[in-house]
Amino acid sequence: MNHEAAKDTKEERKKIGKIQGWIPNNSLFNHSRFKLAITYAGVMGSTLLLCGCIAHSVMVQAFTRTVDRELEVFGKVFEDKLKAELKIPGKLSIPTQKSLPGLCFKQQSCLPIKSELDLLNLLAEGYYLRFLTVSGEAIAAIGNNPDEFPANIHLNHSYDIKNRHGELYHLHLMPLKINNNQLWGYLQVGRTVQRLNDYMNSLHWLLGLGIPSSMIIIGGAGWWLAGLAMQPIEKSYQQLQQFTADAAHELRTPITSLQTIIETNSINPETQKALKRQIKRLVTLTQDLLLLSRLESGLQEAKLQQICLNDLVADVEEELMPMAMNAQVLLSSHIPDQSDFYIHGNESQIYRMLLNLVGNAIKYTPESGEVKISLMTNDHQGVITIKDTGVGIPNSDLPHIFERFYRVNADRSRNTGGSGLGLAITLAIVQTHKGKLEVQSHVNKGSTFTVILPLVSKVNK
Repeated sequence: MNHEAAKDTKEERKKIGKIQGWIPNNSLFNHSRFKLAITYAGVMGSTLLLCGCIAHSVMVQAFTRTVDRELEVFGKVFEDKLKAELKIPGKLSIPTQKSLPGLCFKQQSCLPIKSELDLLNLLAEGYYLRFLTVSGEAIAAIGNNPDEFPANIHLNHSYDIKNRHGELYHLHLMPLKINNNQLWGYLQVGRTVQRLNDYMNSLHWLLGLGIPSSMIIIGGAGWWLAGLAMQPIEKSYQQLQQFTADAAHELRTPITSLQTIIETNSINPETQKALKRQIKRLVTLTQDLLLLSRLESGLQEAKLQQICLNDLVADVEEELMPMAMNAQVLLSSHIPDQSDFYIHGNESQIYRMLLNLVGNAIKYTPESGEVKISLMTNDHQGVITIKDTGVGIPNSDLPHIFERFYRVNADRSRNTGGSGLGLAITLAIVQTHKGKLEVQSHVNKGSTFTVILPLVSKVNK
């Protein structure tokens, strides 16, 4: 017997050793590593986006101020030239019209520009001048139609607007006064900013495509850096896992020896009974530690197969019915008859998970209480619910119930034979099968554990 235990220990160590140091198979560290990489990429992407928005705003404001200054200087030249010629508000006299080359009135041909080369150059660069009445009605323009822009209802000092051809202009408004300081009207000076608009659109495309691409690159770099940073942590964790597995294996031999000694030697019946009870607890603890070590290491005890949840729930109910009857607890189930639900996984592990949850519900439900198992489907997922009317779990303990060796009530757990590993094993089994485990509980009202597992289509063999 000792030889077989030692041989088994050697084989188990060999299996556990194969997965030691294998980072991709450890879902716990992969999940943490992924979260770090995503967080790093998100922070860097947000920083780049913020910098891009700030740069965009600064560029627009700087260009707008520059254009306003240019238009103000350009308009000042005409204002000084016209100040002595303007007599009647809203009216351009004949001498004034002749002094303005290229003047255009509504529904009239434009006056010739003659040899005003500077004005020609300015118009070629996209400048625009327009005369407005006090109410904002267009009178005439230089080098273009006075109705090139929509009518102004509100007279703003500076704003952007599109002309009838869809080209964007920045317009600057300057008041024109006659000799007695009376307001004649307004001189509206403008310049096309379509080139800037096209440039800013290109910048938007660059930000829209560059930032996601940068986030992907940063995410990859973050994944690599997170892997480097987590190597010492994972190594320590794997050493702890290895220690747990080794300790559990090493306990097998002395426990087996103790069992043999008790069975072959004359010991007081009461003492023998107590020793057997404690050895049984050690055996259970050792088996649970081994199972938990395998689950967390990603080591499967058997090949995965297709499992019918309907049959499994019915078997668990049948096995635990005597326990429920002894505890005077009503155990029932609701299993759909019209269809079967299948998952892909390890049948013994799923069975153990259900035994743990239903067994706990029976243990902690007082006499005349009820434990109900329900099976249903929701969006290609199998949902198993174990609901009891037991003592419940305090809110302060709920976040810790899946931790190793955690007991809500140590005395109660010891009286029921619990080691504090049952729910930790249950959670590890559910996560191994890519499922979720949820719990809701109210003190003295009961608890509800919900297991959600991905379903698969039945394959006929």
